[in-house]
Amino acid sequence: AAPTSKPKLVVSDAAVFDRVEALASATTLVRDLINTPANILTPAGLEAAARDLATVFGAKIKVTIGEELAKHFPAINVVGRAAEVPPRLIDLTWGDVGPRITLIGKGITFDSGGLDIKPSSGMEIMKKDMGGAAHVLGLARAVMATALPVRLRVLIPAAENAISALSMRPLDIIDTAAGIPVEVGNTDAEGRLVLADAIHLATQEDNDLLIDFATLTGAARVALGTGLPALFSNDAELGQ
Repeated sequence: AAPTSKPKLVVSDAAVFDRVEALASATTLVRDLINTPANILTPAGLEAAARDLATVFGAKIKVTIGEELAKHFPAINVVGRAAEVPPRLIDLTWGDVGPRITLIGKGITFDSGGLDIKPSSGMEIMKKDMGGAAHVLGLARAVMATALPVRLRVLIPAAENAISALSMRPLDIIDTAAGIPVEVGNTDAEGRLVLADAIHLATQEDNDLLIDFATLTGAARVALGTGLPALFSNDAELGQ
């Protein structure tokens, strides 16, 4: 008997198709951003990706850089000031109705470890240290593409933790956006510094939901293995 041909998968519901397409495109965006080499996906490259999304979906975007960054977000500035491409804070907003949802993504486009330099084996894949930023951009794309009724805000502290004469040093005391001085115990703990400034900005507004995405830290993988993410939440139901 002749072999039976496999039935073709047909999605007749346009809404379902659009939703699947939006989620697939968002996933692809996250993957491609993380896979892009750090000499291409610099802090400026992350800004360009965010601006592309803003253009496609009619979102507003504000980027703080230079003297304004140093004044208002000093920790982000200190972490990224040693790099060739300067640090910046990317602030994208979209939507006028619904709950206020703020997504914050760690955007360390390459992490050498700073003066507490990583061994080569630990530095090899550090282009992925902007994975948090990639996730919030991908999630934002899905939210906007499916026109969810929310007021969306995306914050990305974008910086490269590089080494130069401008690098922060172990035991330096630096300022933060919250006005709380912080002693740098290890220059490879840069993620919490940039996130602190971004989270402080986010908390100046009332948020119905605030989520930050980071690549913290190697110790979490030691504790939980590769199958479980480290997660902290002040809402037990949301955390589950």
